[in-house]
Amino acid sequence: MDAETPCAWGRILAVAIDGGAACAFTASLAWNVHALVTLDDLQSDRVNPHDASRRIARSARAEASAHGVGVALCALRGRPIAVVVNAPLMWWHWNRWREGRLSADATEIFAAADAERVARGRKLAFLACVVMIAAYAVTHAVVHSLMTKAGREALAKILREASHSPMYHMF
Repeated sequence: MDAETPCAWGRILAVAIDGGAACAFTASLAWNVHALVTLDDLQSDRVNPHDASRRIARSARAEASAHGVGVALCALRGRPIAVVVNAPLMWWHWNRWREGRLSADATEIFAAADAERVARGRKLAFLACVVMIAAYAVTHAVVHSLMTKAGREALAKILREASHSPMYHMF
């Protein structure tokens, strides 16, 4: 085992944690979109209120759980800014869950549909930004895990050769 091995495992773990957080945030975004589609189906009379409320309840629980996993992985990775930025949405999920309002009841779903759509639209915009930042964090971790002294020299050689290649000027 050489001197770089423990550091290499740390870099691999960092990439894995950042990748897990990005996947969790993406899952949260997908569940939010699923709930928005269900609300649209409800308002277009393609699904009955009982099925819609059941689907939204499942989506809301899965979305909050995935978001919580993403925030926990950010905390594990040592990204306090990501935790602080996501804290208001976590607090909102927690309050809605504690009050039993994480999802709408079948009898109230039509009355709450417009407000739910607005809230989910705002969460969609927020989660899309979080997913983009998480994707950047994964890219950053991958690039820095490859950037050993030998990796920098190999990358510099590839970039030098690419800049002198006629293929470089084609694009």
